[in-house]
Parts: sequence; structure tokens; C-alpha cells
Amino acid sequence: MAPRDGGASSVPVQNGAWYALQLRPGGLERAQTNLARQGIGWLMPQRPRTTRRAGRHINVMRPLFPGYLFIERHADSPPWRTINSTYGVAKAVCLEPGRPAEVPRALIAVLKAASTEAGEYIGDPDPFRPGDDVRVTAGPFANFIARVEAVPERDRIYVLLDMMGRDVRTTIRPGDLERV
Repeated sequence: MAPRDGGASSVPVQNGAWYALQLRPGGLERAQTNLARQGIGWLMPQRPRTTRRAGRHINVMRPLFPGYLFIERHADSPPWRTINSTYGVAKAVCLEPGRPAEVPRALIAVLKAASTEAGEYIGDPDPFRPGDDVRVTAGPFANFIARVEAVPERDRIYVLLDMMGRDVRTTIRPGDLERV
């Protein structure tokens, strides 16, 4: 994987355990550089976003999880005290005091599969398209069959549900749908 170019990982994968770090404000690049110096692999999926600067629209890469960075820690990694005191890092994410929470390997595998070598998150390689028939899997409309009407940018899908002979438009998250 590409080193320190905003890509997916800074060092080759060594099949260690994955953890999430909370970053200091503006500390992403500094944390990536210093973690790479310590031999710690990191994962930072990013998404292209269009922003407006000086009256012009430009495309920039933004983190999928702003303020957080995934790291791979293995047997040869520095102790947590060293990782937590790395420039740019605020602290390791802990569910219990003093015990950093391990991120499931399945989540990391999905993030890697949905990202390019450069770290750009492309999401589901086969996204929903207008006209697709889908089944709602969660929420009050679970098990309803619907037709995709539109797919705007903000992780939501407009679907048409058949209710009492009329098409009713509603918004549903892509994770709550499956193909029929």
C-alpha cells in the first residue's frame, strides 16, 4: 500500500489487531507520519467532496470518519503509552477504562474492500440504481418490497412503497435495503 499519501495504509499489513485512535484537531497528517515512523500501519478511508473556495468549486478528499484513524497493532508494536503520546493522537478509543477496544476484522476487511489503493472509499461496487426492486430489512417497513426512485449523495435512498394501491415515497438508509 502507498506510504503517507493519504492512502489506505502506511506500512505493509502484518495481520495484527486493529484499533481506533481519536486524533487531535488538525492532527491527521502528523499522526500518520509519526505512526509510520514507529512501524504502525494505519487505515484512513477518504471520500471525495466538492467544496467551494474563493467562489470556485474544487474536489477535496475528506476522511470517512473525521477525527479518527484505524491502526494495526501487532506483537512488535510499541506499548500503548507510546502510541497515545504520538504527536497528532489524542487517545486510543476505549470501551473500558485503560483497555483500547479492538475493531472487528470484518469491519476493516469491508473498509479495505470498498477502498482503492490510494485510500479513496468507493463504497459498494454495485450500488442501488433508480428502478431497482429492493426489500426493506429494518424499520417500520421491514419486509416491504419497494422500487428505488432516486439515490442522492447523502447516504439515503428514496424508494416508492406500494401502500393500499398508491405509491408512497420515503427515505431509507442503504444499509436497510437488500436486492430482490
